[in-house]
Amino acid sequence: MEVSVIGHGSLMSGQGLSFSGTLQVKDASIVALAGCVRGFAKLSRYGNRFATDVESQHWPLTGRAVAPTTTPNGEVEALALTISLEDFSCLVKREGYSPVAMQQLATLAQEHGKSLADFLWSIHEEVGHDRVAYCRRLWALTGFTSPHYIPHPLRLGDGSCALIFLAPGLEGTGANEVISVRQETGIQVVMNTSETWRQKPNEDQLTYFLSCLLGGVHGINVRDLLMPVREERTLAERLREQLGQRLAVEREQFLSVTSLSREHYQRAFGDPETALERSGLTDFLSGEYEKRTA
Repeated sequence: MEVSVIGHGSLMSGQGLSFSGTLQVKDASIVALAGCVRGFAKLSRYGNRFATDVESQHWPLTGRAVAPTTTPNGEVEALALTISLEDFSCLVKREGYSPVAMQQLATLAQEHGKSLADFLWSIHEEVGHDRVAYCRRLWALTGFTSPHYIPHPLRLGDGSCALIFLAPGLEGTGANEVISVRQETGIQVVMNTSETWRQKPNEDQLTYFLSCLLGGVHGINVRDLLMPVREERTLAERLREQLGQRLAVEREQFLSVTSLSREHYQRAFGDPETALERSGLTDFLSGEYEKRTA
């Protein structure tokens, strides 16, 4: 069984993916998410920092694969990776969900003749795409839910389904006895990059920002994360300096950790210079964002 997983934060870069070890990626692409807002909201399990989350007023979630030659239209963009169920279990554990519970769901999917993502979509559909009811169903099926991230199905433009990890908020985790991290910290809406930095002006948060922004090396539009940085000059300077140091190694690290061939990578993400321009990193590194607001 293969799973397509959507990474909206540190899973977008080789630096971030390397935390999970080497993956055997079958396919990769940029994905645009319809009607979503991205920011930072969930206190991390791995350091004194906030991790990304994606919010939407429109359910179910939908998205579409984006060619590297297209101009971004303002939608939140993320990275789609198609991997084996075994490799997916590594990411499941990393996101604070249970590999055992995920295997239970995969077994149920097989019994219904469906892929894992299609099976979870059918559950989401059965509860009228109600996010709370969906989480309760997962709890009922597996006896597990997570205060960190929970896998949600997303319908892509070609009719296939993928999974995206979202942090449960004030609506709860699906189990009364499991309180979400966002509930505990009182984060009601996602924070932008500058707001997050004011909460956590430390090296852990800076490193995490870098792992997200380095997704721009592969052409993923990260302007929604970059634009607020102009409000914090010190943060902008530090990010610019460290991004400059990491650009040269990010592409090679991404190739290494995903096991993608250079030919496959080129088809999915295009040439390096165009990718940097598309993502917004070229303008950021040249100081264009600050010039526009001077």
